[in-house]
Amino acid sequence: MNDAYLPRFTNVERDRRWGRVRELMARDKFDVIVVVPHTGHHDHFSAYSRYLTGLGGYSLEVGAVFPLEGAVTAIVVPDVAPAKWRAQQDWVDDIRTSGRAFGDGIIARLKELGLRKPRIGLAGLTGVPRFADGIVAYAFYEKLRQAFPDAALSDCTRLLDLARYTKGTEEIEFLRGSVAQVEAAIAVVRAIARPGITENALYAAMLAAMIERGSEVPAMIMWSVGPPDTLLSAGLPTQRRLAANDFVRVEVESRYAGYCGQVTQMAVLGRLPDAYRDTWKVQQEAVALCYDLSRPGITLGELATRTEAVVKGTPYNIRFLMHGRGLGDDAPIYVFSANQETKNWVLEDNASFIIKPIVSQDGLGEVLWGDSVVITPRGAERLGSIAAEIMELV
Repeated sequence: MNDAYLPRFTNVERDRRWGRVRELMARDKFDVIVVVPHTGHHDHFSAYSRYLTGLGGYSLEVGAVFPLEGAVTAIVVPDVAPAKWRAQQDWVDDIRTSGRAFGDGIIARLKELGLRKPRIGLAGLTGVPRFADGIVAYAFYEKLRQAFPDAALSDCTRLLDLARYTKGTEEIEFLRGSVAQVEAAIAVVRAIARPGITENALYAAMLAAMIERGSEVPAMIMWSVGPPDTLLSAGLPTQRRLAANDFVRVEVESRYAGYCGQVTQMAVLGRLPDAYRDTWKVQQEAVALCYDLSRPGITLGELATRTEAVVKGTPYNIRFLMHGRGLGDDAPIYVFSANQETKNWVLEDNASFIIKPIVSQDGLGEVLWGDSVVITPRGAERLGSIAAEIMELV
């Protein structure tokens, strides 16, 4: 079964990323990488297995065994027919289920490999973007340690971060597809966000617009609606009815074959107050500068410092915000502040990010806008096409 209606990567992309991962495995002397299933944070934590196998989505559990040489194995949840798993991709032939005992399935495959004193890399053991404590359960770790007492169990999260950092041509096109779905949700805000509609109805229509265009779920809408000086990020939509002069501030992601482009958009149900119009101009100046500076060779720390300097000597404040886009929150993440490793992270050609500096001044709410971009020698290239604006809905 080959479902022509599902977006899928070619074997050229498979060979590119598998070659890169195995090059890094050889450098770090890993014999095999093990990925446990995890669907947390809008499915972002499933990125390790999906990157290696092409399998996943809809919060369906997928683990993986990825050896330095030889066949790749996916350990999948039994709820989905094998024919459907194979329709999603043609990278992996060895697709197995062990009921819901994923650890048993992973260990069985590792024993088949016959490795003597292997060095096993655990993806997501620690340092996962947005989840520093890692996604590997203690019970699984102990089961693996007991099954292979002579093995060296080591974290390989950063190895996969590096592999995923720079994108292939096909990955960038998938990100463009995701951003197009997001822009359809933004168009819904323009069309129906008016006084009297409930938050839930607006949220549902935005989500439906993405799903109708092929987005997987869970898709993410970070939700902030109300008077501009009271907005709090990431609240749940409610049955409250929107009122005149409310602000709508959303960060929206779809999932195009797992890939998460993001757009951050603001709107006002009425005319934008002059004070916010001035703040908007500063925010766009910061965005334009950051786009221009975002070229291969600059570090995130320098980029943050130079962008934040836009407001020096003014009544405005900037919080620098920029993080990787791909199969979720691809590293690196620079959120308001960063450790030294992140500050020293160098931009490379074909890395992808969401860039969305937040600008504010005392007594007023924050202003932000951002689009997903790809890094080029000419600066950041937008993946979307909608106008940069705070929409006035009158």
